[in-house]
Amino acid sequence: MIPINRPIIEKEEKDAVQRVLDSLYLTDSSFEGGKFVREFERQFAEFVKVKHAIAVNSGTSALLAALLSLNVKEGDETMAPGFTFAATATTSLFVKAKVKLVDIEERTYCIAADKIRENITSSTKTIIPVHLYGHPAKMDEIMEIAQENSTFVIEDAAQSLGSEYKGRMTGSIGSVGCFSLYATKVITCGEGGVVTTNDDEVAERLKMIRSHGQHKTYDSKVLGLNLRMPQIEAAIAAEQMKKLDRFIKARRENSKFFNEELSKIKDVITPVEEDYAKSNWSIYTIYVKGKRDEIVQYLRENGVGAVVYYPIPLNKLPLFKESSPRLPNCESAAEHVISLPVHPALSQEERVKVVETLKMAVKKFL
Repeated sequence: MIPINRPIIEKEEKDAVQRVLDSLYLTDSSFEGGKFVREFERQFAEFVKVKHAIAVNSGTSALLAALLSLNVKEGDETMAPGFTFAATATTSLFVKAKVKLVDIEERTYCIAADKIRENITSSTKTIIPVHLYGHPAKMDEIMEIAQENSTFVIEDAAQSLGSEYKGRMTGSIGSVGCFSLYATKVITCGEGGVVTTNDDEVAERLKMIRSHGQHKTYDSKVLGLNLRMPQIEAAIAAEQMKKLDRFIKARRENSKFFNEELSKIKDVITPVEEDYAKSNWSIYTIYVKGKRDEIVQYLRENGVGAVVYYPIPLNKLPLFKESSPRLPNCESAAEHVISLPVHPALSQEERVKVVETLKMAVKKFL
């Protein structure tokens, strides 16, 4: 089976883990975090071109910490796309905010700026665009709407580390950016997340929020949790950062190959990279015009680890169904998309197998 993703863990990461184990310095609850965390945060902030990067223990924790740092609370409304991983929206429920789901663009699967404008209200405290599959949302339009309405923007950049919008790194444009280091992401430490910001006060709150609201030991000043990143994960992530450019280059090459080959197949729509965007191609996703589930099953039975990310749009989940309208583009994507392996470890033989197996699947079912 060609897996949908394959983490690349090499000698450098293993040596880094051993250094942490030898040091017996496994965690640190201080305001600034431990030395391995601080080094990873320095690398991350430098790469994303922001003043602050605050490491946490997951992408979900990054979103929750971001909401808390911006004082999103009961009575506030957050706006998010209806086609994304649930955490983009469910984290708002933990701070008792109301979630308003809006539709996406057909081409990029990112939140549609015109739908934000149509649905924004005086209660909207923050907009959460998702750079889905690694492709940047239209941030200029989104930031303009946010500024007109005195609204924060939390970039859900979980999948887009290294992607660029008009030359700016995703996660550097909004009030804060939220990243994931889960095992399927472009770099990983197993579990982990990062919040980025250029706001000094927000950064200070984030550092307190991730460690029980403390600035000094036992002086909890704000509501916080244990969202800290352990030292072992930080050491792995720091080594992964050194390889990020290589990983993205390979993903871009693989995606180019797939786009050239798969665009020749009738009834398959290949993903786009708009002229304002440079994608990290975190996830390579095609749209098929019919019998999607049969095609996925055929691919998997024949050794290609195809996956359907988000087969249920958020507006159809029980948590949101009663309060959400129909979202036609979200629902269409959920019914028709298939994600294929695009990770850097793909061999040429595997790339060809993905293409040929998909061709056979389409011939059989479409």
